[in-house]
Amino acid sequence: MLDRRRAGVTALLLSVVSMGAFAASMASYPDGWQDWPVVKESQNLPADTVLPPDTSLFIQESVRAYSWINNGQGSPLTIRVNPSKLEQYKTHGPYTDGPTAVAISEVDGIVWVTEHIGGLAIYGSYDREGKDVSHTHPSLEPSFCQSCHTTYQDICINGTCAEPVLGVYKDK
Repeated sequence: MLDRRRAGVTALLLSVVSMGAFAASMASYPDGWQDWPVVKESQNLPADTVLPPDTSLFIQESVRAYSWINNGQGSPLTIRVNPSKLEQYKTHGPYTDGPTAVAISEVDGIVWVTEHIGGLAIYGSYDREGKDVSHTHPSLEPSFCQSCHTTYQDICINGTCAEPVLGVYKDK
């Protein structure tokens, strides 16, 4: 039954992503995320960051995708996890249904949401008040998030990513 549900959710996600014009967030804005525990702190790197030659493709893509944040100056980034999913997060899933984690660009106030439905990750981008901002930049669209998280499955296990940005992530 679960495999059929996953297949149905996968088909739905693929059809929405392939439509291309769909920019609205798929993950729901989780009320109360501000009280979730902080599990990592990092940063969106500035546009003029020069990465070492051996930097992973995941980090290179992340820097390229989000270098526009804060007018190219970068921003602290805070990762919070739904308290009911902390144990699942420690092993990168599998995850139960519902909002899983948020990443907050502290300067611009962008709240990226990862939610799981039927074992699959879906994504959304909001401001701090819960307004959908996924239409404001191509890298905030759910299809962009889905593409990157799917491409780098060795780092983004079950939809949550865990490679430190140049050693800035710290486990808490």
